[in-house]
Amino acid sequence: MGDLAIRSLRPVWRLIRLPILTFLVILQPVVGLVFGGLALLGVSMSFFFKLTGAAPHFPLLTMLAVSVGFGLVLIGYEALIRRLSR
Repeated sequence: MGDLAIRSLRPVWRLIRLPILTFLVILQPVVGLVFGGLALLGVSMSFFFKLTGAAPHFPLLTMLAVSVGFGLVLIGYEALIRRLSR
C-alpha cells in the first residue's frame, strides 16, 4: 500500500515543483545581484568604517554578521534551486 501511495504522489509533486522552480530560476539573477551585492558592500563598508575611524562606535561585528547572513541566504537560495531541480 505504501508503494502505491508514493507512486501516486510523485506526479503531484512534479506538478507542484515545476512552477515553483521556474519562478525561483527566473528570480535567481536578481536575488544573486541583490544579496551578493549587499554582502560585498556590507563587508567592505564595515572594514572601511573601522579602519578609517569615521564612526567611533561602529558596530563592526554586527555589520559583519548581517553581511555574512546575506551571503548565507544566497547560498540557501541556490541550494533550494538545486534541490527542486532534481
